[in-house]
Amino acid sequence: LWQRIDIFLSQNLEYSRNFFHHLIENWTILVNNKQIKKSYILKSWDEISIHSLDRFLSNEILSETPDIDLPIKLERQDYLVLYKPKWVLSHPWSVWDLHRPSVTGFLYHHFKQLPTIWNFIRAGLVHRLDKDTDWLMIIAKTEDWLKYFKNLFQQKSLASTIEEKEQILIKKFYRAEVEVSSQWKEFLETIKEKMPFYIDEIVKTKLSHIKEFKNWITKILDFQNISENQVLLNIEILTWRTHQIRYHLSSKWLPIKGDDLYGKWWWEMKLTAYRLWFLDNQWEEINISI
Repeated sequence: LWQRIDIFLSQNLEYSRNFFHHLIENWTILVNNKQIKKSYILKSWDEISIHSLDRFLSNEILSETPDIDLPIKLERQDYLVLYKPKWVLSHPWSVWDLHRPSVTGFLYHHFKQLPTIWNFIRAGLVHRLDKDTDWLMIIAKTEDWLKYFKNLFQQKSLASTIEEKEQILIKKFYRAEVEVSSQWKEFLETIKEKMPFYIDEIVKTKLSHIKEFKNWITKILDFQNISENQVLLNIEILTWRTHQIRYHLSSKWLPIKGDDLYGKWWWEMKLTAYRLWFLDNQWEEINISI
């Protein structure tokens, strides 16, 4: 065999390596009745024993998450829209994060039997958001509506041109406070009357061992001067990639204030998703702002 135990388990039981790291650390997984490290190399004669696995594969584990209150901005029979503040996770990335406030933790304590698309820990989630960003999130209450919203997101991803992406029936709008050089401020002033301005490029992304080239499109709608070297950008994203706005603005020498990954550290990142617009599958137009 000669394979790391975390890799072997993740390939055969369809859960993440981080998930099994937690179990190994808590002595839930033993090899030959002995505690092992996550880097342990399995041999063909090894005997793996997993104790109380059901606890970790059941949504009851979410009972360990904090019971927080999140403002619900809109509720329908089959879906709801809630507000996620900064510092709240969309969902725990692993069982290590269960002690941290999360949207799925809130849903566990206040709603039951929400639909899943991968596993219980993301029950009801149509999309997710960085913990440092506050904004509105769609939560599906039924499988049909989860599929409907997921299809909208997928259409946005698969559309190949700006014109096609503009026609998809869901839109997200952001505000970002950025630090701007005098050169870029002059550039923004020159294109002010020609807004919107598109940042459209092919970006190489790496997910685990897979390298992909994907189209990233950020639409700057307009801007307002805050001070001599800071402006407030109003933005719509036409492709929904991880860290898209943060990466795009930083690559154009417009770092978001407080972005500790792509800009300069500050105590709070000044990025807010302030408006959500979509058509639900009953053709009701939903337009919510915070």
